Amino acid sequence: MRNLFRNCIYQGKNLFRDFGFSFWSLLYPLIMAVFFYTAFSGMLETELKEINVGIDSENSIVNILREIEFLNVHKISKDEVVKKLDDEEIDGFVDSDLDIKVKESGINQTIIKEVVEQIKQMKKLNRPIENYDFSVDYIADRNQKANPLVIIFYSLIAMVSTYGVFAGIEAVSLIQANLSNIGERLNIVPLKKSKFILVGVVVALALNLFANGILLIFIKYVLKLNLFTEIKYSAILIIMGNLFGVALGIFIGSSNKKSNDVKTIMAIAMTLVLSFLSGMMGSGIKVMIDENVPILSRINPISIITNNLYRINLLGSTKSIGEGVIVLSIYCIVLIFTSYIFLRRQSYDSL
Repeated sequence: MRNLFRNCIYQGKNLFRDFGFSFWSLLYPLIMAVFFYTAFSGMLETELKEINVGIDSENSIVNILREIEFLNVHKISKDEVVKKLDDEEIDGFVDSDLDIKVKESGINQTIIKEVVEQIKQMKKLNRPIENYDFSVDYIADRNQKANPLVIIFYSLIAMVSTYGVFAGIEAVSLIQANLSNIGERLNIVPLKKSKFILVGVVVALALNLFANGILLIFIKYVLKLNLFTEIKYSAILIIMGNLFGVALGIFIGSSNKKSNDVKTIMAIAMTLVLSFLSGMMGSGIKVMIDENVPILSRINPISIITNNLYRINLLGSTKSIGEGVIVLSIYCIVLIFTSYIFLRRQSYDSL
């Protein structure tokens, strides 16, 4: 136990001295938060208004949608759909098969999707829809501000929760003889690498969660943005994001013998690509992916975290959080197991 505690202290000190961890996990998220707030602060006063829904006159749920007070239902023909969407006269169109057509991704479009999905579920369960109060789930506070800036910050939090990747890389470098003096010693003594890696995972996870906590405190008390209404589920997603990031870092660190600088560049590239595909660089990318390759949103870890943070905190929907946690858990198990195999096979010509 004493040796375990000593290893934790040593690796913790080592991480704080590492520039990659200090900058990317501690400073960079704060810089991005200030940048986003400055660039998009004009969106703060946007209020949620009535949602315009287009629907075929023969659609079986037309009367149900009319009873939902925050929806403004328009009966239109299929030939008018594209024009109405392009002219932004409607936010989305629901066809007779209850499929939804939209031009862009946003709060209104997501609410339409959630409402229709709820109706589908209630029909399958043969529950009386007329007794269901949709406003409880989707518009809990009728004066709630639909702030696009909040959604951007969910993407930021999802991205930086995976920044345990840098701590994971550093943890592995400590046991690689070509990268550190301590690695040379560990490779000539009968010390199990698995124990050292386990300590590295614990320390990396703890320190990156600490860095995430600083970011969340900064957002709440300095930028005055209240992002979370459902703390428990949000915390689960952020912790899983951290686990994935650390596991990815250990995988990158163990799968090759490149220098730490090269591995850090690889980690930055991977997180940026995942963030780009999740729509952080623009909602148009996310819409295009959702329309053409929807499976990417379900397997991209950053998209999983972003979408679920948005749904549970703004829409009060937790139906997809289980699937997201399972996918992230599978990623973590596969990455750590593969990393262990790489580490066991590593050998050096001379030490």
